[in-house]
Parts: sequence; structure tokens; C-alpha cells
Amino acid sequence: MATVSGQLKDASINGKPRDLSNMIFDISPTDTPFLTMCGKATASQTLHEWQTDALKTPGTNAAVEGADVTTFAESNTTELNNKTQILTAAINVSGTAQKVEQAGVSNQYAYQAAQRMKELKQDVEFALLSNQVAVSGSDSVARKMRGLPTWLTANMNLGASGANTGTAAATAGTLRLPTEAILKKVLTSVYKAGGKPKKIMCAPDIRVKLSEVLTGGATKMENADRKKATAVVDVYVSDFGSLEIIPNIVQGYVPYSQNCAFVLDEDYWKVAYLRPFQEYQLAKTGDSKKGQLLVECTLEARNPASSGMIADLKAE
Repeated sequence: MATVSGQLKDASINGKPRDLSNMIFDISPTDTPFLTMCGKATASQTLHEWQTDALKTPGTNAAVEGADVTTFAESNTTELNNKTQILTAAINVSGTAQKVEQAGVSNQYAYQAAQRMKELKQDVEFALLSNQVAVSGSDSVARKMRGLPTWLTANMNLGASGANTGTAAATAGTLRLPTEAILKKVLTSVYKAGGKPKKIMCAPDIRVKLSEVLTGGATKMENADRKKATAVVDVYVSDFGSLEIIPNIVQGYVPYSQNCAFVLDEDYWKVAYLRPFQEYQLAKTGDSKKGQLLVECTLEARNPASSGMIADLKAE
């Protein structure tokens, strides 16, 4: 094709405005299933305490007619506790950055605060699922809450050499593939303890593997239009009730918990807040706007025997 002399083309044009969309597209996961599932309670001290109780094991009970009462029964509660943990995030926006225009952002400080709040909630989820016992803290050591895995010592199934006493972080065992038989054992143990779990929570890769192995008593979702069963098990129908299987993206980042499937009776887990999620301005010390996001809370295991744990799992 012959070159046209003197023709102005796009590449030679200066002063063109940018064709920048006025939207910011962020697909980062923000789900916090366990934090959402737990709901809220209130703490009034950094050492948050509560009580549990249990009935005696059923046994033979027969009285002689007319006999005097000579034997009495009593029960006493068990006191449990956890430490509150402070989690924070900070924002610092220069005066210039706050003033200049940016596509998709009308207020830079507000935008940064919203992003940091999402991250802070995920950090709380991470702490709740962490394999750690409570840390009292000091002037140089931060307080830490006791995380979910160390509470689940009553109804657990661990890999070879795995251990979980509740007095220290759980020890990881040999990884193994999940099976329906293992899940049934844990569900039976939880039921005998009196729990009525309705959720199975696990990391995404373990969730996928569960869909493959839970076939014996599983209800598979079906496309009503095509009458074609999918490969996803959303609800597992056990001998003791139906359980929703929930993938937790944050759990996939938490050491130890990323290899666990938690069988949860959500009624017995709460997040107790000493200070709820809040944002406040920091003192102005220069040409910038500073702020801090903060929450202080702990995991309240109202009765750990209500739930169970399958640890040391792998997806392949």
C-alpha cells in the first residue's frame, strides 16, 4: 500500500486526554466466614471469662418404694477464658495526595480507610483461626487470643503423630486425604457430646477434595433446567443432620488450620469485643492526614465440645 504523504496519524497526536476508566476493579477476596458465623458478644476485661456445664452420663436409676433419700447429686461449672487481642491498621495520606484528583477515587483518605478496614477484618479472621494459645502480653509482647484449633480437643481426628492438648499449639501430624469415614467418626463423637453442628469449614483446596469424597450421604446440587448434577457438594446429609460445607479463603493462609476441616455448631462460638471496629484521627504532625483503625476482641468458645476438627488433611 502506498504511503500517503502528509497524513496525520494517531501516534503523532500530542495532548490527548487519557482514556482511564472511572472505576477501580479489585477482585481481592474479602469474605470472613468464621467471623460472620460467630456473631458478637461483649467483653469487659482483657481476660474474658465464661462458664460451661455438662450433665452426667445416663445410667441405671431405680429406687425402692418408700425408701428415704440418702444419695444426692451435684454439678459444678467449668470456667473458661481467653485473652483479648488488639489488631490495628494505619492510614497516612499526604495533603497533596488528598487534594489531587484520581479516577475512581473522590476522597483518597476515605478510600484508603475502606481498603484497610477490609484487610483488618481478614486479619481478625486469621487470628480467630490461628493455632495459638492465649498470650497474656507485657510492655513488649502483644496479647494474643487462643485460636480455634486449640479449643477443639474433645472431638478431633488427627494424622499420625499429630497432637492437640489445648495447653499449647497443636502439633501437625502426617497429612492424609479426607474420607467420609473420618468425617463420620468426628460427627458421631460430636453428637455423643451433645453438639448439633451445621457447618463444615475448610480451605478452598480441601473443600474441593471433600466434594469428591463425600458421596455416600451427600446431597448434590442440581441444575433444574438441564437436569444435570454438578460436581459440587454444598450440603452433606449425615446421620445426625445436614451440614453446609463452607470454603474459607483466609483459612487457606493460616498455618495448621489450612489443613483442617472444622465441624462447627455455630451457636457456641462468639467473638467478644472489648473495643469494636473503629476509626479515629491521629494527631496532625505534618502535611498529611493520619488515622488508625482498631479492634480489640477475643474468641469465646462457649462450649468447645459442641464442635469437632479433622486435622492434617491434604487435597492431593
